[in-house]
Amino acid sequence: MLNKLSVTLSMVLVASFSMMLSASEVKTIEWTDLMPEEDLAALQAMPEVQHDYSQPSPFDDNYNGDDPAAGQWQQILQSAKVKEEFNNTKVRIPGFIVPLEFDDEQNVTSFFLVPYFGACIHVPPPPPNQIIFVSGAKNLKADMIYSPFWISGTLTTQPMSHDLANAAYSLKADSVEEYTY
Repeated sequence: MLNKLSVTLSMVLVASFSMMLSASEVKTIEWTDLMPEEDLAALQAMPEVQHDYSQPSPFDDNYNGDDPAAGQWQQILQSAKVKEEFNNTKVRIPGFIVPLEFDDEQNVTSFFLVPYFGACIHVPPPPPNQIIFVSGAKNLKADMIYSPFWISGTLTTQPMSHDLANAAYSLKADSVEEYTY
């Protein structure tokens, strides 16, 4: 009887420990993982961009053309739709840093994480569901922002608005590492 109780208790402890480990595992994700299926499908179905500068651009704020592709671009570029399954999930994602706040030593403390260099500086910025507001960074020097980084932490579907752009996701950083393959 005591032996069966011991085996049962051991199995419960192992199962509990395994569940704790899987709950704290960090999931490595890609930027397209953050896009709902309908946004990703619309993006993949877009025709090739034509560089005809004699016509109004669908990227202009005051664009009022009737090009259906331009309307699709506008919807994709403004999408703040999120994937709820990522709310409160530990993730690791690569990206580039757009600084928002600094401490007294000029360390970046909060920033937008974006999928490509120069995003939010050039027009148009990525759609909100392709921008992550990151807080809690430590020891990230301002001159390090020209390189990509792996950011790990807890991702939420909490939006954040700033003069530079809007983010559909937020992340509390646990670690910031230089990007490696």
